[in-house]
Amino acid sequence: MEQFCMEESEGCSQENIRFVLLKPDKLGLQLELPEGFYPMPEDRQSRYYPRKGRPELIWENNCGVQITMQLLKQQIKPDQIRSAAEELCLLTEELFPKYRLSPVYLCEEGKLPAGWFLMEMTDMGKEHIKAVSTVREEMILLTFTYPVKESIKWRSIIRQSFRTLDENGDMTDGEN
Repeated sequence: MEQFCMEESEGCSQENIRFVLLKPDKLGLQLELPEGFYPMPEDRQSRYYPRKGRPELIWENNCGVQITMQLLKQQIKPDQIRSAAEELCLLTEELFPKYRLSPVYLCEEGKLPAGWFLMEMTDMGKEHIKAVSTVREEMILLTFTYPVKESIKWRSIIRQSFRTLDENGDMTDGEN
């Protein structure tokens, strides 16, 4: 567990944020997230994600933050992540023209690269980050949705989480 911010730190006006390592069995991925996330109950999943093909993993916390992860069944090499994120950004812009999108960014500070962009959903009071990475050369989509009033905090937290992306050899199907 890593402490990201401490209340006692000089000049810090945020609460304590402790990261814990999460290893979603089905995905072969591991990353650190702030403690307090748990799997979204099935009834809430059905409300928020009613269509077929909902993400394999949907987590939330008690502050209205949601995180999803989904393998996309598409082969990709680490050096193709940025272009994949750019394609996803273009598709998102076509599907959701009313929302403002950031440019695509690439985080290469961890063991796995993450290409990501931000979608401002002001009508809902939320921001949404879409990111792609690779697990065993298969593309994975990660999303983070959080209240816009906490955007500075969550943008920093998510960038820190990207730095911890790694493959997890403990997949439930026995692969290492």
